[in-house]
Amino acid sequence: MSCPHISGLAALLKAAHPQWSSSAIKSALMTTADVHDNTKSQLRDAAGGAFSNPWAHGAGHVNPHKALSPGLVYDATPSDYIKFLCSLEYTPERIQLITKRSGVNCTKRFSDPGQLNYPSFSVLFGGKRVVRYTRVLTNVGEAGSV
Repeated sequence: MSCPHISGLAALLKAAHPQWSSSAIKSALMTTADVHDNTKSQLRDAAGGAFSNPWAHGAGHVNPHKALSPGLVYDATPSDYIKFLCSLEYTPERIQLITKRSGVNCTKRFSDPGQLNYPSFSVLFGGKRVVRYTRVLTNVGEAGSV
């Protein structure tokens, strides 16, 4: 049931900020979500009532009021997502099916999928002990936003 709610909130954010990309809107919704309920308790998994984790609740409960003015957002372009899919070893044919764009090729790709400028990421620590990712934020709020 979250899909229609989030879609409606995204439409409201787009109406309030027509210059924001869909990626910026998603970032605003994700980075302002709450991971505690209205009693200030950690979110619980609906399946069993135990405390949930990001794999169960995602970014958390959306907070539409906060999302209207998030301060900073992570932004990415459609070509960034194509580079991301290429770095995941998707074939150009599959990417064309997903993006509905012709002429897609994978001459440009991220050396690591974690390079996508996205509000969250996960890391599998195989043989590496240190993983560094860089993110770029766009200020959509007041100067000095954090």
